[in-house]
Amino acid sequence: LKLPGSPCATARSGVRRRSDRIGSAGAAVPKRARRRRPLSGSMLHVQKNRLVTNVAVSQVEIRQMEIDWYCENYATITGQAAMLAGFAFSQLTTPMPEEQAPPFFLEFAYLFMTCMAIGLELSAIILSSSLSVWAPSLALKGKQGTTDLHKAVDCLRDYQIYVFMYFIIGWVLFFISSICQVWIYFRRRVAVVVTCPLLCFVIAIVWYTVSITAKLRLREADAVAGKIMHLQPYEGIGDLDHGLSTYKGTRGGLGSGEDNGFCPVHETFQPRLASERDRETQMTGMGGPGGGSTNSRASNQQTMKPGHGSQQNQRLLMKAQA
Repeated sequence: LKLPGSPCATARSGVRRRSDRIGSAGAAVPKRARRRRPLSGSMLHVQKNRLVTNVAVSQVEIRQMEIDWYCENYATITGQAAMLAGFAFSQLTTPMPEEQAPPFFLEFAYLFMTCMAIGLELSAIILSSSLSVWAPSLALKGKQGTTDLHKAVDCLRDYQIYVFMYFIIGWVLFFISSICQVWIYFRRRVAVVVTCPLLCFVIAIVWYTVSITAKLRLREADAVAGKIMHLQPYEGIGDLDHGLSTYKGTRGGLGSGEDNGFCPVHETFQPRLASERDRETQMTGMGGPGGGSTNSRASNQQTMKPGHGSQQNQRLLMKAQA
């Protein structure tokens, strides 16, 4: 018998501890090895889809900035146009002087320009309100996805110049109608004094509007758009949730062995498959379309006849020809 504190017992305990550490380390090796295994094909597929989705979402965020900018411009024009339309309507409802009837041409020019100012400003308000309501709705709820988003941004961009011109022309006509109103309601001496500064303001408004627009407005060829052209093939993918809920499959539906999966596309989407480019390369390598490609197509048609090969080979040949 060896006492617990003897050198032999201490050596044996040290050997046991080292063996326990070795055993524990050996047991931990398979766990580390399992952690270092490479990702499977399904995980790489998910990562690729996630990368494409993140880039598409970033493009949508950029286009959303464009929509917000256009809507803010239309909101500013709407507020200013409503104020000007109120001023012009107050001029229109003012009765004509009864003591001395104004000349017909002066009265006609005054009423015509006042009505034109009201009509232009109301048109700017209606167009701005319609664009601010329906363009974000199309971008948010359109069934064509990113295609509808681009369509909404393009519509906001195209109508902006027309709404701005309606707004500016309405202001100029309002100033001219104010000059005519002064000549109708006041004496000639007073009208001359008032006409000079108002004409100066009209000329200054037109000059600075044209100058600022020419210096700061970008042409369509020089403007940077938020649309990424390289992502256009991915814009043809439809609503996956709606498609999966209404998808019936070719033979047995999703989950069956005969079905290869589901990926909805829009009706207007016509992609160019990589197999078409490969087929053209093979045709040029085999001597052109009148050479070996005709023979290979004929041989494929012969193998596709009933009774030649299994159904699996026929499906593979059909995919290759497509």
